[in-house]
Parts: sequence; C-alpha cells; structure tokens
Amino acid sequence: MDCFNQFSKTSQENSYVRIISLAPSNTEILYRIGTEDQVVATTSLCDYPEEAREKPSIGGWTNPKVSRIHEFDPDLIIASDDLQDEAVEKIQKDGYPVLQVKPHSLEEVYESIEEIGEAVGKQDEAEKLIEEMKNELEEIELEGSPRIYCEEWMDPPMVSGNWIPDLIKEIGGEYFIDEGRSREFDLAELKEFDPEYIFMHICGAGENLNTEQLTERDGWGELTSVQKNQVYIIDDNLLNRPG
Repeated sequence: MDCFNQFSKTSQENSYVRIISLAPSNTEILYRIGTEDQVVATTSLCDYPEEAREKPSIGGWTNPKVSRIHEFDPDLIIASDDLQDEAVEKIQKDGYPVLQVKPHSLEEVYESIEEIGEAVGKQDEAEKLIEEMKNELEEIELEGSPRIYCEEWMDPPMVSGNWIPDLIKEIGGEYFIDEGRSREFDLAELKEFDPEYIFMHICGAGENLNTEQLTERDGWGELTSVQKNQVYIIDDNLLNRPG
C-alpha cells in the first residue's frame, strides 16, 4: 500500500506512466478517461474498446503471468475484484505498485473510477465520466416498476448481485434481492417474487445461450416471465463488468 501511496503523489506531476490493466473493466475505464497511450499491457479478456485488443496480453484475468509483467516494467498495475487477490499478492512481492479496486455496488463502481482517475492524474476526466454515467441512468425509466430477476450463473442458478440490484432500482424496476453478492437461492423465494422479466447474462457465455436452458427447468414454468415468454439473453460483458 505504501508503494501505491507514493505513486499517487507523483502521478500528478508525471503525465506519462506505464500502466498494466489486469481487468477488462479497468481497461475500459482507462480508455474512457484518456490514458490509453499509457496502457502497455492488458489481459486476454480485455476486448473493449476495439483498440484494446491490440495491446500485449499478460495472460488471463485470474492467472496473469508474472514473468510477462517484468517485461513491461510498469509504474502501476490496476487490478479488480476479490478473485484477483492471489495474483495481486504475488505481484506486490515483486515490488510493483498495485491499485486493486473491488466494487460490490453501483456507488462503489463510481468510487473505483474516482480511485483510478486519481492514481493516473485524470481526476477531472474520471468525475466527468461518472457524471455521464449517472445522467444516462436518469434518462431510463421503466414503466410500472416491473419485477425483474437477473441470472449470472446457471449451475447452480445464481441471482445477480453486486451493482445489478442498484441498477434495476435506479431505472425504476423492482429486483429479486436488495443487495449483496451473487448467490444461490430457494426456488420458492423466486416463485413468491414471481418476476415479470428474466435476463440471463451468464458469466463467460456472452450471448451463446438459449432461453430453454432456463425455461425448461423443473418448476420454472410457473413463473409469469416464463409463461409470457419474457426471458432474454444479454451479453454478460454488458452487465458483469463494473466499467
């Protein structure tokens, strides 16, 4: 942590630093606040914006190759989520400054953007991005407060948590859970809630699913959303990345 604090103080004075992004969400944020030229490497999953695909890869999201990191001699490495704790620990042992953001709610997504902006000397740009995001959400208003269930994992079924409950509430919907991480649940709970709409954004699946994988489960045919054929598939990258 001391290494990162020292970096934060000097980053304002130095307009150019060498950054490695260890998560697609961080890469998207870095591009949006105008530091794409400072990003020297990313992960194999960092595919947005399109130009990010051209950056060298240091491996997967949860298992980056530390040996590759040495090649780029970064001034800052930006990690994300608790799943990267082990990788971050290894990297810090090599003396590299690491900023690890762990947003678990919509407000924490905004805070993580602020942290990244401050670390790379782009505070104004980060604040502008947050304001744009908030304005876009304010422009969306669902009619009639529809009951919504989002699914992040299928085996076993897990309701989407983290920032998803906040997003649904922000645009006027009623969500299956109030807050917390994605989790398993009792089908009886879901039947009592009886969602009018279901959105499947299964982690790692993109849009390579079919709704029958959900609608044909035992007991799920009783749900209003299934009976009205209001089950939809969304590219998981659009909802699972806190960017």
